Amino acid sequence: MKTTKESVFEFVQKQLMTNSDYKDGISTKVIADYFQLQRSNVSTLLNELVKDARLEKTNTRPVLYYLPQKEVGNELNTVGRVMIGIDGSLANALQVAKAAILYPNNSLNVLVTAKPGSGTTHFVYTLYLYGKEAGVFSERAPIYKINCRHYKNNIEELDEKLFSPKNIEDSLFAKSRGGLLFIDNAELLNSTEKSRLSEFLESGLLFSEDRKDFMDANSTFLVLSCGPNGYAEFSQRMSMVIQLPDLASRPLSEKLALINYFFMIEANNAKKNIEVKREILEALLLTDFPLNVKGLEMEIKRACATACVRVMDDPNSNIEVTISDLNNEVQKSLIRSRTQSTEIYDLLGSQMLFIYDCHEESQWIRYQDTHDLYAEIRSQYTELSKRGINTETIHNIINSHVNTLFKRYNYYRSYNDEYDTEQLSKIVDPKIIHMVTKIMDACKNELQREIQPQVFYGLCLHMNSLLTLQLNQSRVDDDQIVHIVQEYPKEYGISIQLGQMFKDTFNIELPIEEIVIIAMFLIKDEEDTEGHPVLLYIFHGKGVATSLCDVTNTLTHTNNVYAYDLCLEKDSTTALQEIKTLVQRIDNGQGIIVIYDMGSIKTMLDTISEETDIKIRYIYFPITLLGLDVARKCSQEIDLEYVYHTTMREMKTMLQMNDSRKEIIITLCHTGEGGAFQLKQYIDQYSNLGFKTIPLAISKRDELISQVMALKKIYRIHCFVGTYDPKLMGIPFVSMTKVFENKPEAIDKILMFEPIQSKQLDYSAVYSFLEEQFKCISVSKLKSILPSIIDELEIIYSLSADQKVGLFVHIACLLENCKQGVCKQACKDADTILEDYPEDFKVVSKVLKPLEKAFKVIIDDNQVAAIIMILNKL
Repeated sequence: MKTTKESVFEFVQKQLMTNSDYKDGISTKVIADYFQLQRSNVSTLLNELVKDARLEKTNTRPVLYYLPQKEVGNELNTVGRVMIGIDGSLANALQVAKAAILYPNNSLNVLVTAKPGSGTTHFVYTLYLYGKEAGVFSERAPIYKINCRHYKNNIEELDEKLFSPKNIEDSLFAKSRGGLLFIDNAELLNSTEKSRLSEFLESGLLFSEDRKDFMDANSTFLVLSCGPNGYAEFSQRMSMVIQLPDLASRPLSEKLALINYFFMIEANNAKKNIEVKREILEALLLTDFPLNVKGLEMEIKRACATACVRVMDDPNSNIEVTISDLNNEVQKSLIRSRTQSTEIYDLLGSQMLFIYDCHEESQWIRYQDTHDLYAEIRSQYTELSKRGINTETIHNIINSHVNTLFKRYNYYRSYNDEYDTEQLSKIVDPKIIHMVTKIMDACKNELQREIQPQVFYGLCLHMNSLLTLQLNQSRVDDDQIVHIVQEYPKEYGISIQLGQMFKDTFNIELPIEEIVIIAMFLIKDEEDTEGHPVLLYIFHGKGVATSLCDVTNTLTHTNNVYAYDLCLEKDSTTALQEIKTLVQRIDNGQGIIVIYDMGSIKTMLDTISEETDIKIRYIYFPITLLGLDVARKCSQEIDLEYVYHTTMREMKTMLQMNDSRKEIIITLCHTGEGGAFQLKQYIDQYSNLGFKTIPLAISKRDELISQVMALKKIYRIHCFVGTYDPKLMGIPFVSMTKVFENKPEAIDKILMFEPIQSKQLDYSAVYSFLEEQFKCISVSKLKSILPSIIDELEIIYSLSADQKVGLFVHIACLLENCKQGVCKQACKDADTILEDYPEDFKVVSKVLKPLEKAFKVIIDDNQVAAIIMILNKL
């Protein structure tokens, strides 16, 4: 137990380090009032502390007590070397940080709040170095950082890494004992994780999921960071709060120091001197960067990398950064130079050129960037030069590549929630899905257009095929490589990034041919894809189609119906040309439905579709032939019933239009080997339609047309399935998006163009509710297991959406009650239900087995009976 003397010292130390009211010292009265002690007794204790050399006192009245200089002076060795603004905008933040680290017995946990990019990571790393130098941490003390934003779409992995509920010794709290654990963007933790964090802050203990085991992690120095929106939530739980200023709040002198520092870093990385004109420094000083210090750093890095490309073929030249290397917003800031000319002159003087020496070492240290940008630029330059691509094109490509690279540093990067990867992950490595998801954001930012989901799915399948594909054979000729590289430099630059991520993850380096194939996925189909399909009536006779068109438009108010009256006296050649002109005029990019009556109309439309690449689907309605046949029979027969029944029988045969050719499905990707083949396997595995599936490549359109034409002579082509619609010969298209956004059991409905709900049931609202209610069940584990159980029951019992949600909540709550040991009478007629539905009992019990095993519970017969009642709507 602490002595009164020790408690007084700790109180004095904390107040002197954190409270600016006591910067000159603290009086006996303040201490006596706090502890409710006699002033004479407090005075005795303070004098003992002075005698012990733990405090010093003034000769003034009243007497003030303060810490000896040696207690607070050793920070200058480290902090002064690593932090810009130690005596300026960061002075208060550093004072609080020092007090937290030096607090007796155990350092006090710290909350750092700041706007994105304000230097939180660098600041925390500085605290770690200072803690080592002050002797609070050992030389080998660990430091771990986990950024919650990186686990936005994988909260289970975050939970496992941070807390490791099953084995707490594997948690980052355990690994950080004796050192520092930094949880960045802590406001993104879910409610369960925040609850565990609060428990740790209060007790210093970390408990296992079943709470049978716990670990003392008091020696872990915890630093949380959050944005301004998370301040209120965390500040109440932590006594030491540090607010870092954003870049706009810092003086220009500190901003210049940061600019000089970042240019010096780039000179060292590039191994070349960097020359910067005065106007560049002025522009950087006057710009407000939304991402603060990080934004300033990235802008300088991008400018230097862009300038480096110009001197890549001259190893002895300096890198000359020009104003055009900066983005437009930074350049525009020079307009404000007049208003701050005096302050800028005081900082820069009359010097017009600044040279940063690549051999000069910085007085500041920082985290090292493991991504060697300049080595990558040199490698790309060499590779493209060997291919005979001209210098100007190479410069454009690498500049685009550099710009794409910096999208990685977007603090507000958000993954596209429209991509449903549940089914995709069954045949594609999750690491592939993760890296393609990341690159999609770069595509949107760099290409300034929306990337269609089918591109995402196609690229995932293609990249997955590269894991097993032999890459020693060239699949793209040199002419195609040069064409793609020179005509689509932005898409090529993004493809390089994906190739680098692939190499980093799987240690497989992709040749330039494969990079070009990836770029093909990203090249936009220039045809307009807006609008909707339209309807076209083509009937023989004057005014027949036109009258039907007028009635349809009048009744539907859609005005998307058109007509062509095929007069009997019109020759086929003229009719073909007129219909072709009409088809081209009315097509909105999504194709045409044609309702026609007889004759060679379908043959004409086949020809038009092949020549124009407009998709046309036919509905044969032989009303004219039917009328001719009935009129002929009526003139010959007297029996009404005979005419009626023979006509109906013949009409049924006529409408069937049997075709003896076997139907096939064609799956498409850029090579035909990777994604198309895997898509074929997926369809073959789950479809019961019996269609033959053939994978083809779409990279060369002429070859694709030739192959499809050859297949049409042998088979009836039911549809294409792939990354985008090739728009050939009116053959219908099924987007890969639909295939992978739905359960495998829905594949036949999708292939037969039957309406289907395109998204699976979203349980996010249910999860949010359960996280607030549950104490024993891990919602993270529930997410990974229960949805598949519900899906399995849905297949067997054809559940509605409402039933699925109700059943989901019922089973989840049942598990919670079982874990709590709460036994409830769920079904009064359990015995009757089990007797009347023995087969259901067997099925449900079997389906629930994985849940019982995962959560280590036993679901009794009474509860199974209740579930059977829900399933059968009893």
